[in-house]
Order: sequence, then C-alpha cells, then structure tokens
Amino acid sequence: MIAWNAVGAEAADILSRYLQIDTTNPPGNERLTADFLADLLAGRGIEPQIFEPAPNRANLVARVKGDGSAGGPLLLLHHMDVVTADADSWSVDPFGGEIRDGYLYGRGAIDMKNLGVMQLLALDLLRKQGKPLKRDVILMAVSDEEMGGVVGTGWMVDHHWDAIAPEVVWDEGGFGLVGLMGDAPVFYVAVAEKRDIWARLIAKGESGLASVPRGNNPVDILTQALERLRQHPTPLRLTPITRTMFEQLAPGMGFPQSFLLKHLDNPPIWRIAAPVLAESAEINAMLRNLVTPTMLRASDKENVISQTAEAGLDMRLLPDEDVGAFVSGLERIIADDRVRIEIPEYGEKSSVSPFDGGFYDVLAGVLKRHVPESVTVPMLTPGATDSCFFRRKGVAAYGLMPIVIDSGELSRMHGIDERISLDNLQLGTQIVYDVLCAMCL
Repeated sequence: MIAWNAVGAEAADILSRYLQIDTTNPPGNERLTADFLADLLAGRGIEPQIFEPAPNRANLVARVKGDGSAGGPLLLLHHMDVVTADADSWSVDPFGGEIRDGYLYGRGAIDMKNLGVMQLLALDLLRKQGKPLKRDVILMAVSDEEMGGVVGTGWMVDHHWDAIAPEVVWDEGGFGLVGLMGDAPVFYVAVAEKRDIWARLIAKGESGLASVPRGNNPVDILTQALERLRQHPTPLRLTPITRTMFEQLAPGMGFPQSFLLKHLDNPPIWRIAAPVLAESAEINAMLRNLVTPTMLRASDKENVISQTAEAGLDMRLLPDEDVGAFVSGLERIIADDRVRIEIPEYGEKSSVSPFDGGFYDVLAGVLKRHVPESVTVPMLTPGATDSCFFRRKGVAAYGLMPIVIDSGELSRMHGIDERISLDNLQLGTQIVYDVLCAMCL
C-alpha cells in the first residue's frame, strides 16, 4: 500500500528545491537542473544519461527497461527551462520555492517542473513494485522548450533518436480546468497543436528628416497595413478535434447549450453558436487562425524617418491550414505593394494523435477514477509544445498537466505568483503512477 501523503510531501520537497534553480531561458543554464535530477534518479537506482548540446545546456534521459510485450517505449517528457519572472511584481521570491497556505510558489511551478517531479516519483514507485514491465518507460528532461527546442527536444530528435524512439509521449499542453465550459472539471488533453510561424511585416517608404516629412512614411504604411489585418479577422471554423471536444462536452451542459454543442455541424446553428464560443479567448484561439503583432521597429532616432518599418507577427495556424495560401490571403487584405510579409523556413505539418483508444483511453479512465465528476476531451492546444517534434515523426503525443485548476490559477503560469497547490501535486503524482501501471504492468 502506497502512503500517498508521504509521497505528496516528498513531491513538495523535491519541487521546492527544483524551483530554486534558476533556469530562465535565455540563457537557460539547464545543466544545473539536469545534474539535480540525475542525482535524484541515481539515488533511486535509475541510471540517467546526460547529453550536452551546448555549454551549460543539457538534456537528460533515464530508462527503466521492460520486455516490450505491450509495445514500444512510453516517454515521460518535461522541460527544465522557464520564462522570465519580474521579482518586483511577485509577492514571493520567484526562485524561492516557498510553501504558503497549501501552495508551492515559484517560476516553473505549473510550467512545467511540477510534471517532471510527478513523473520521476511515479516512475520510481513503478520500479519499486518489483514486477516485470511490459514496455520501457523513459523519463526525458529537456532544455530550451521556451525558445523553440533548438537545443532541447529538437536536438534530441535530430541527433539522438535511437536513445528515445518512443511509441507514445506524455507532455504538456492541456489541463484539468473548471469554469471554462461549465462548472464540472474538464480534462483537456492536447492531441495536436496549432502551427506557429514567426513572420515579419516590412513596409518600405521614403527616409528623411522628421522635421520636414515628405509623405510615404514607412511607419504610416506599416500601421495602415496592421489596421487592415485587424479589421479582417480570420473566419471561425471547426476542425475534427474541436468538433469532437464540443460533442463530448455537450452532455454535461444544460439546454440549450447542450443541443447547440452537439449540432455545431449544422450551418445555422454554427452561425448562432460560433460568435458566442469565440467570446472566450481560449476557445477563440482553437477556432481560427490568428495573426498577432508582437514587435515594432523603425528608426533608431526620434528625428529621423527610416526607410523601412517592421512588425513582428506571431502566426498560429490551424493544423490543416496551407501556409502559402494563408499568407497570400493576408497579402490580398493588405493590398499594398510597399509592404511584404517575410516568413522564415517552416517545418512540415505535424500529425494529430489518436483520441480513440490506446493511451488516450487509459488516461481518460484513470482521470475518471480520481475525479469522478470530470469529463476528458481532446483539445487542439493554441500554443506550441515539444510534442510537435514527435508528431512530425508520426509518434502519438499527448499533452496534459494532471491537475485541476481554474482560469485564475492558469493565468499565473507565465504571470505573477505562479504556484501549484500541494493537493494538486499529490493528485498528479497518483494519476501518473496509475497510468504507468495500466500501460506497463
């Protein structure tokens, strides 16, 4: 019998120490956390490997062997790097790992050092069962997810595929949420993600003295182009994933919401429901392509008109979108030869992971046992995760933080006073352990 209260206390202790290691990316410095995790694993009899793609950067792989009778390896994935934290805005030290009123605070408490601790402890508990495993289980902790995974998962997939080569990946991407669609907890499991493309909108005009403007100012040209894009939002549309998500949410909703969600394929119903659904920023991002200006650059001096002005664009496209056709549509909206859209090379589309059977059904069953009032649905995650590297190779990857939070807690993730409740930390460890038992014993 597992003493889960003791496991929860151990998880809190480990996560507190993990959060105290500053892995803000850039620069990352994840070698420090890789060594920390390696010591924890070695002390539990699990031999880790550390790969070093660049100075002070590291990726860790630890494997517990199975006989393969149930299939290929199950990869437990998390990233060690975190986003920046403005200490002056926090009520606690972002890298203090402080426990207060049942919560553990720190940058990375949700995104996503918590899942790494859950996975590590669950894997150790599985090993301690002393039973033969029917598949390998691999724990992988990576660098650089917050900056695109170039020296993290992307590097491992390109250079050390033989060291992992999983059949299934458990990563981040979804959460157990209350309040987004009704009051009951909903576990949104990411089975695909939008394609992220960082583009530049470049306007060319006439340079000169700001004191004697002669028209054709590239800043004016650029702002006019951005305004045209703002006035032409991309259309709302269903993908197979979001259609299934709404259908499975329908039974838990009252009338008429339940009827509408179940029949979104009906054009008149879609015209009624779509604008209402899109009032939620999270749902809106699942239903349309998005182009968001994030950076502006023009002259380096206030009294000089530069020849060009640029805007950085964060483009998030639905999985089935054709990039070339989409960009051509933006050019038609802008309709100005003085403006061009510059796009870096972008990778191939990633696949959608199956959400009818296999790992998905096992996960849904375990979640239902632990949170009986919950429902589990597939989700298209609006953001980018390391799962894309595996889906591009045809590997099924699933994103879920196995905790239950509300939108207020979720907003802390890249914001101020990021935290996780100690109850959630214990719950998540139990869920990961039960999924491993179901998949591997």
